Amino acid sequence: MLESVQQAGQLSLEPDELIEFESQGRCLLIGSVAGLNSVLPHLSGLTLYVYALDDGHVELPASTTLVKQTLTSLEGWLGSFVAQFGSHQLQLDTVLDLSEEPVIASKVAPLGYFAPGQDGQALAEALQQLPDLVGIFDKPRYFNYKPDICAHSRRGVTGCTNCLDACPADAITSTGKDLINVNPNLCQGCGSCTVVCPSGAISYSLPTLDVSIDRLRQMLQQYQLESSQPAQLLIYDLNRASEQLEAYNYPLADNVIPFSIEEVGALGQPFWFTAMAYGVSRIVIWDARSHNDHDWLELQASIHEANLILAALGLGESRVQFVSSADIQELKNCLAASVTDSGIGPARYVGVDDKRRMLTMALSHLHQQAAEQPQMLALSDSAAYGEIEVDKQACTLCMSCVSVCPAGALVDGVDKPQLNFIEDLCVQCGMCERACPEKAIDLRPRYVFDRNAARQKRLLHEEPVFHCISCQKPFATQKMIDTMMTKLADHPMFQGAALNRLKMCEDCRVKAMFK
Repeated sequence: MLESVQQAGQLSLEPDELIEFESQGRCLLIGSVAGLNSVLPHLSGLTLYVYALDDGHVELPASTTLVKQTLTSLEGWLGSFVAQFGSHQLQLDTVLDLSEEPVIASKVAPLGYFAPGQDGQALAEALQQLPDLVGIFDKPRYFNYKPDICAHSRRGVTGCTNCLDACPADAITSTGKDLINVNPNLCQGCGSCTVVCPSGAISYSLPTLDVSIDRLRQMLQQYQLESSQPAQLLIYDLNRASEQLEAYNYPLADNVIPFSIEEVGALGQPFWFTAMAYGVSRIVIWDARSHNDHDWLELQASIHEANLILAALGLGESRVQFVSSADIQELKNCLAASVTDSGIGPARYVGVDDKRRMLTMALSHLHQQAAEQPQMLALSDSAAYGEIEVDKQACTLCMSCVSVCPAGALVDGVDKPQLNFIEDLCVQCGMCERACPEKAIDLRPRYVFDRNAARQKRLLHEEPVFHCISCQKPFATQKMIDTMMTKLADHPMFQGAALNRLKMCEDCRVKAMFK
């Protein structure tokens, strides 16, 4: 049976875009004299630049240059490293950094940069790989970015920084122009940014969400034709995890559906909840320690929140589990644990490449059939769903919040002094809260299961209109005028007639100044 399910889930992907690297074999070595002398004989055939961290004699082979100026900066990737030595700049292709503290400190090192530290095995692997890193190489572009729904910044007000904080490769930076920039040369496809992105502006592209979901749907449909056992879904990466399963010839239980993916971090709550809606009873995400530099903290936090939501629906505890171990026995023990049927009739909708839409469809299906059917769930501060609360006594309806909202969740009253809110669109980025000059806005992360109600425009605050004291034109709210009058009453430039001019529209104010 397992074979037929795997056949149903066979997938052949061609990347939409390949990122090319060209290396000419120019390698920078950084380290102590003793360390450098120990590795230099193993790197013949490369053009070597040597930077010693201490005094002593370096035994330089042919085609080797000793750099004596101080190293002030180093950045780049395979084929495009740039090292700054005082006033001199070196263009390099690879780097072997033997220093105790790596010069490039990102959790995930750039391709072509090796910093083995005290790990003898890692050093041996680096010495083996470096001579082969000459020529033209490529890798897939792992991500898609939709700037029009990015909640990073608006009008100079910073909102969401989740992807910048999560990226272990330091591949994501702020452009300073309300958007982010993802460097495809540094990105190594771990997927952490896609897990934490509230709007879906960054998504995984190899494969896209809809492709993964439709692949899962086909596998489950085949499984449900052949078995009545509660299904377990095993998500694992295509690298070390696949190799270990093959090496141990590990027979998966009949109720386990194996689902391989480029990286386990590429799939998040929209996929997990959809799997549950399709009839999966338990999900096991296996990190086989393919990467020592990945901690998967964002993934684990998302798993924790997913389990809280499922528990609140009465669907059981720890329905989504994370196993982080190179020991396949730990995985075996986890999969051997008994599984109870979730009791959810399988959904029939297909996948779409829209993170928020897939999540809401899945949660709606689960809620309709769940043992518990709460109308609302409070979520963690990092959640991407919720409402905002407005202090009506403080709000002046200046509309600063409306001007910065990236999702269109805050809407003005057009010709009325109103602030309206559409909860379904809110991504809890916090820009409205930061932009409010009166500090009148608070975020309230939550999930409302009645999505029709969440899509309705809701009135948050309304104020009486203030009319110009000269021409009677409506131009502000009563509270806005009262606030300005109070704040400027003691200001020397706003006394007598000047203070009264604040009660005039802009046209009448100009006329009054020239009388």
